Amino acid sequence: RESTMSESSDAAKPPKENFSSIYVEETPQSYVKTLIPVDYGHYHDRYHELVQAELEEFAPKDRQMIAVELGASYGNTTLSYKCGHNWDAAVDFWLNEEKPMEKKWDFHVVAVDISPQALGFGQRRNIFDTSIVHDFTNPPTHELATTLEKADFLTAIMTTFYIPTDRWHEMLFKFIADRSKPKLLVYNVMMAFDKRNLTPEQLFGHVQGWTSKRSFNKHRNFTALEQTGQHGCKEAWTMTYLVRFDVIVAKNSGH
Repeated sequence: RESTMSESSDAAKPPKENFSSIYVEETPQSYVKTLIPVDYGHYHDRYHELVQAELEEFAPKDRQMIAVELGASYGNTTLSYKCGHNWDAAVDFWLNEEKPMEKKWDFHVVAVDISPQALGFGQRRNIFDTSIVHDFTNPPTHELATTLEKADFLTAIMTTFYIPTDRWHEMLFKFIADRSKPKLLVYNVMMAFDKRNLTPEQLFGHVQGWTSKRSFNKHRNFTALEQTGQHGCKEAWTMTYLVRFDVIVAKNSGH
């Protein structure tokens, strides 16, 4: 278990394009210009299909849901689950400052990311309700840990690659610490770049009361640099996991 859950050494990791510059600007214009050519929208649309179908079953009818999104960036994933926007609609919303925010689902979104610029844009456009600037190499702050425990929905898309295994464990088990209401976790693993075993079976094998679904889909096209470490393959694929946690009522220790 220790060897399968430990992080891949840097030496073992194939080259990955450094897109960090597109996450620190005041708007997502460079993000769009950089990622459209590598067909990034393909995965967004698949996530949209998966999560919208799941929310039809999961979403409560009588109250607001709290969503925590790890690696939220400028909020394209948020627009998918909160508003039902496919990639084209998300980009259109991003680039059209006059577009009003129209929610499909009643989410209070807490966005977590290392980039204050991206989070600032998302809050200004009302994509996010609140935000937390956080470096995932650090333990969850008290604010983040408390928010995770209260959340109904936790999602981390194209983000686990940047989260050390121990930190991922810490956040997941904060999320499921309170089992008084159903919870939904949706995350993906970029298998071309991350060799860790992060399946639900590995993460939650000792946890009661959960079920999972998974979908193997194209992530995006490899860049020329990335193809050098991928034996000539031109596409990166990724596994997405949807994990539902049932309510577990704590047993009363009194007589």
